[in-house]
Amino acid sequence: MKNHFEKFSKNNILLSIVMLILGLLLVIWPGTTLEVAAKILGVALLVGAVISFVSWFRDRHQSGGDYTTLAIGILCLIMGVVVFVAPRGVISLLPKIVGAAIVVNGVLNLAQALEMRKMGGMNWVGPVVLAALTVVAGLFLIFFAFSAMKVAVMVIGGIIAYNGLSNLLIERRYRQAGK
Repeated sequence: MKNHFEKFSKNNILLSIVMLILGLLLVIWPGTTLEVAAKILGVALLVGAVISFVSWFRDRHQSGGDYTTLAIGILCLIMGVVVFVAPRGVISLLPKIVGAAIVVNGVLNLAQALEMRKMGGMNWVGPVVLAALTVVAGLFLIFFAFSAMKVAVMVIGGIIAYNGLSNLLIERRYRQAGK
């Protein structure tokens, strides 16, 4: 049983060091790290395209031409090129989509708050302010998407680094307790 914990301990230390380094990279260089991750995704999509093309070419006579495999290859090729050539554009799409949903929700909340005013409610000002802040937050995500992603990546990186560091500290205490 002790041998099992020693093996786990060694793996845990290695994983913790990797998490600490990755977390620090995300905190220190969030934009660059995002772009590298996007380019890796682009390369993976291009490799997927090549695999699909080879598979289609190899099997086209046997199955009567599986055009689904060919279509997947073409789609992977297009997506891979787009992601590889314009990683910032791809990265910025997610916050823009989320931002648009938040703006719509904020506008609906604003309409609801103004309806409360028409109904004679006394506490409609707070909901109007909250709804307006929601719209502003959504607009921030839409117009400053890359900055929002960088902040999110920095937070994620900080959490990952903290996790790696705390694992190392716990591992150290565990080893000290075993002596």
